[in-house]
Amino acid sequence: MQTTKRVTRNRILVLLAAFACVSCDALGIDSLGANDDSAEGAAEAPVLTTAEARTIAGFVNGIPAVDTRDFDLETALTLVAMPLSCLDRPHAAPRDRSTYLDEIVAARRPGYERNRSFYGCWDWHSAVNSIWTMVKIYKEFPALPVAGLVREKLNDHLSAGALQGELEFFQESTTFERPYGWAWVLKLYAELRTWDHPEAARWADNLQPLATLFSGRMVAYLPRLQRPSRRGAHSNTAFSLTMMLDYARVMEDVTLQEAILEAAPRLFADDYNCPTAYEPGGSDFLSPCLEEAVLMAEVLGPGAFAAWFDQFMPPVTSREFLPLTTPVDASVDDDAAEAVEAVEAASAEAEETMSPAAVGPESDAVEQDATAPGGVPAEPPEETPVEAPAEAEEGAGDEPATEEQGSQGSGDEALRRLASRSHLIGLAFIRAAAMNRIAAALPPGDPRINAYHKLAALHGSMGFAAMFDADYAGSHWIGTFALKYLLSRPHD
Repeated sequence: MQTTKRVTRNRILVLLAAFACVSCDALGIDSLGANDDSAEGAAEAPVLTTAEARTIAGFVNGIPAVDTRDFDLETALTLVAMPLSCLDRPHAAPRDRSTYLDEIVAARRPGYERNRSFYGCWDWHSAVNSIWTMVKIYKEFPALPVAGLVREKLNDHLSAGALQGELEFFQESTTFERPYGWAWVLKLYAELRTWDHPEAARWADNLQPLATLFSGRMVAYLPRLQRPSRRGAHSNTAFSLTMMLDYARVMEDVTLQEAILEAAPRLFADDYNCPTAYEPGGSDFLSPCLEEAVLMAEVLGPGAFAAWFDQFMPPVTSREFLPLTTPVDASVDDDAAEAVEAVEAASAEAEETMSPAAVGPESDAVEQDATAPGGVPAEPPEETPVEAPAEAEEGAGDEPATEEQGSQGSGDEALRRLASRSHLIGLAFIRAAAMNRIAAALPPGDPRINAYHKLAALHGSMGFAAMFDADYAGSHWIGTFALKYLLSRPHD
């Protein structure tokens, strides 16, 4: 690996300059986000020279083939067991409740089992996405052997009384779990509303007031959002907007859909040269670059997305793209380490095939502030992934506590490490799902499609190999994202 790094390090600025110049010239882009009307039409696969096609083909061939996990009954049982084991396990009491002279004592709310729905699985949003996981798996496998237990949990956690309690809480708390937890509620609601199970309509009816509240609040909030979060955790704007857009299209929530279609280009269309070197942060579970690309694939026309994407994402054969191929700490797994090394070697070999004569001089696009590579504002990774709300007057104290925050407050270093490791394991699944969605948005015949699909399979395989290595810090949520990855794969 050290040899690979030495080979590629000296080429990084020259490659970035060449990519910026060639992309803009080839696409006829005068300024970011501005192109001729043809960009709105169907995208065409890029025209490559023989050398370029050979370079990409060599990179794709260098990505190791892995055994892919079938989404069969055995896998379904494994994944559904994870939320079943945590839904009734209440959140831990807040760990950091001490002041200089006084201690604040947390007391469990009486009757929470009857007037709260999402009190298990470590934290609020994980409880919501765990219920979505159960619903989705039950929909896919109606004869699931534990179907009776799933129904029992859904009856308990989606009861009218429990969801009324949730609604009353959020009528007072205006920013708690925005946007991440809200997105999961909308996704869960759409899943229930489109299910033909005889009890699904009742569960959906109970959840509808909360979903309506969150949808309306997002419609009011998005026009005021001036700067998105590009962090690799819960506050990431693009990830939540993609899930909300999926919901809005399924449920024909036109008002929310229009709000997202207006906000996303305003917030992201001017981004270019995504700083992939910042990924992943120490406790990231999302890829900011990939998630932004997924969102823009959903809101731009095929031609406009192709033009934007070519400026935003580094070429798959470049050194800049390598951070997106290594989401899991592979040091504990020899097979995963060998797979990562093979990808790095393939990338180095691809770069070696580039002709120096084809590389132009460095351009102004490379002359960025050192703290902000490319055109995306720099946001170096943080240990605490949830940022303060943009609007303090709406309740700055309502942000959700995360795995990292709780463990740091307690001083429990082992738990903090498990939580951070769980995020890096989950990142494998989340990147895999994003790569599959990006591949689906690329023009037919684009040689990058195979690269993204093979990398997605590699990420998914690494995720399944490590998904139980973080104990309860991982098992309470990783199954959800393993399922999202499995659902993202192209159908044969």
